[in-house]
Order: sequence, then structure tokens, then C-alpha cells
Amino acid sequence: MSNIFNQIPLQILTGFLGSGKTTLLNKVVNRPEMKGTVLIINEVGEIPIDNKLISGDNPVIVLDSGCICCTVQDGLVNVLHYLIEEKDNNPEFSFNRVIIETTGIADPAPIIDLIFHYEEILLNYSFAGTITVIDGVNAKEELAKNYEAVKQIAMADKIIISKTDRLSQDEIEALKNTAEDLNQSADVFLSTLDNPPMDAFTSFDIFNTPKDLKTVMKWINSKRSDYKLASGMAPVKLSGVMNKTLPTHSNYQTIALSFDKPLNRFTVVHAFDALNSQFGESIIRLKGIFDFDEGYPFVIHGVQGECYPVTNQLEWEGKPFSQMVVIVSPRIAEQVEHMLKQMIRPLDDSE
Repeated sequence: MSNIFNQIPLQILTGFLGSGKTTLLNKVVNRPEMKGTVLIINEVGEIPIDNKLISGDNPVIVLDSGCICCTVQDGLVNVLHYLIEEKDNNPEFSFNRVIIETTGIADPAPIIDLIFHYEEILLNYSFAGTITVIDGVNAKEELAKNYEAVKQIAMADKIIISKTDRLSQDEIEALKNTAEDLNQSADVFLSTLDNPPMDAFTSFDIFNTPKDLKTVMKWINSKRSDYKLASGMAPVKLSGVMNKTLPTHSNYQTIALSFDKPLNRFTVVHAFDALNSQFGESIIRLKGIFDFDEGYPFVIHGVQGECYPVTNQLEWEGKPFSQMVVIVSPRIAEQVEHMLKQMIRPLDDSE
């Protein structure tokens, strides 16, 4: 049986769709001080993408096809149990930290609640806090439209404002004030692509207790007169690992596509541009890894109607492939899927 002094620190990394969680995590976990970290990455789509964007030697475990705040909580419990068993029985396997990266639409409260209601988890792991990443570019719109973004900030122990290299000093100060006003007890960090705030991950107190949900909700509701904030959804009864009523997240639909041949780069970029032009901010998130038959994988990201420049990774791990996930409002899902299938063509297409 473990005790408080040899428990494994467990952190939750959350943040709304496109805030830069995976990009940040990829930078952080490859630092020497993060050696021995196990990553548990949750994705809502049928095709997991984010784990393929994580490089390095740290173990990565994927919980896909559901959100751990409501539908795959059993999976999280099983993974945490498996890690301890493997650590106890396999002398070649050791780890000293776990980071759970949630989906962008996750509510952290049920995940925290899960951790503190399982005796086996409490015996072997110490809760080391919730880290919320705020999208420095799109935060204002996200807070107005998406209740999950509000809740993620309110439940945080640490807040990281991403993409600050794209912001003016006045914009940074305004975001810091918003974050501090919505969560007075959280430490706020700034992040750029080349300068992640390591202290947000390496400095924590294992004796911390989670935020009281009732207090957090009271605080959120009290701020509605000060900010344009999205409202919460009606509670739903959850089945399975917990017998209590918790709020679910908003209704989004995930489109996942795979291609078994190299793709024509122009048709992919043109398809994404067309989606953003026609549907704008209703394209909440898009991401993909693509084989353009150039010897290495290309990565495309987009958030709320904006596509970022195409980047490439150094090399393929195994056979090349093309996979993409688009998260949209259900009302446009059928149109979006049809457009993608019609517009994206293989490299050898003669049409």
C-alpha cells in the first residue's frame, strides 16, 4: 500500500478546443525535468490525432471515442489501476508523474470528483492540481459562447495564457485580469511556442485539495453581470462509476476521416479554406496529419474559422497515413463531411 510520500503526482491539463494544450504538452514533456511522465490523452473522435503529435520517449495512453468527464470514466480508472500494477510487477517500468490531457470540451469537475471518490486512486496517486490553457487569441469569443471554457478557468489551480507572442501587452493584461477575476486563487502564467512555463507543471503541492464546486459555481454566476459568459447546460444523470448528478457539456459533433493514399496538398488546403469561408466560427476545431508523398508528415490545425500555417514533422513513425478530425455544430456536420469527401482528392486522382 502506498503512502502520501510515495504517491504519484497526477495533474489535469484542460483548456477549450484549439487553446494549444497538445502543442504546449509536446514542448513540456520533452524537457529533462519531465522524464518519467505518463501522458493520458483523451480524444472524442473515433480517430485519435493528438497522441501522434506528441514526440519523445514518455509513454502515451489514449482514451478515445468519448469524453472522460461523462462517458469513459471507467476507462480512466482502469488505466490508472493498470499503471500501478505494471509499476509494481515490471521492474523495467517506472514513472513518477501522470498528466491527463482532457478533450477541449471537458468539464474538469467530474474528473476531479472521480479521483477523490476512488480509494485505490487516492492510495496511489496525489492530486497535483488542474492546469487550464486559455487561448490567447480566441478567449473572449470562447468565454461568451462556450460554458466549458468558463468552467475550465474557474476550476483551475493554474492558468496558462497561450499564444502570447501574437498579442499586444494591453491584450495580455486584459486576459490576465479576466482570468484573475474569474479565478482569484489560480496562478497565471504566460506561454509562447518556444517558451512554455515549466513552473506550472513542476511546482505543485501534493497536499492541495480540489476546489469546492458549489463555491466555484456561485462565483461564476456572480460574474455574469461583469462579463458576457456562456451559460451552463441542464444536469444529466450519469451511469457507471459515479452515482450523482453532474452537468454535461454542450452538444458538438466530431467528423473523423482517414485516407489510405497520399493526398493532393492543394485539395486539402482548399477544402479547409472553403469550410472556414462558408461556416466560419461554426468550425470549432480542425486538426489533421497528412501524407502528401513528400517523405514526412504534414500537420494542419484550425480554430474557429482560422487555419494556422501548415507545418511538418521530421519523419514518419511506421507507414505514412492521412487522418483528420473536425469538431463542429451538429447542424452543419452533414454538410461539412460531404464537402470534405468531395473536395479532398488523392495525389494520383486523374479527375
